[in-house]
Amino acid sequence: MRRIIILFASLLCYVGLAEAQQAIFLVRHGDTVRQKGNPDVPLSESGERRALALAALLKESGINVIYTTGLQRTVKTAEPLAGLLSIEPKVNPQLRPRAKPEDIDQFANRLRTEHRQDIVLAVLHSGSVPALIKALGYPTPIKIPETEFDNLFAIIPRPESAPTVLRLRY
Repeated sequence: MRRIIILFASLLCYVGLAEAQQAIFLVRHGDTVRQKGNPDVPLSESGERRALALAALLKESGINVIYTTGLQRTVKTAEPLAGLLSIEPKVNPQLRPRAKPEDIDQFANRLRTEHRQDIVLAVLHSGSVPALIKALGYPTPIKIPETEFDNLFAIIPRPESAPTVLRLRY
């Protein structure tokens, strides 16, 4: 996995020099503790370990902006990396579970305009990650099963065509 990240980091450097394009990392929050009736469930122990693994994996990726939804499972997933990088995550509560399509589109436009020169991590949910990838112009539908917490998507926008999307596991 480390070799894949090194290869991807090299690609980011090349793309950054050639076209000054951004990169966007999207991840679903870590594993959670099921609590009936609680919409703001915490991370489980394995979710906390996964958040630490994500931080170790992405600490040298050049990320300079982090978004969460404000729910503790997204905040706690981003927290270890944000601490390592001394970044204060931005909260976008409109991207919570069952986000409206117009909120997803608005966030995609925000990434395109406000973060053109940035490398962004967004910690979202199983429905909003695929919806955002689609809103960013990727034509192939993506699904994340409710039982999967290990998907990491790396998106490289391209000015005249669909973005390059890499689906990794961590």
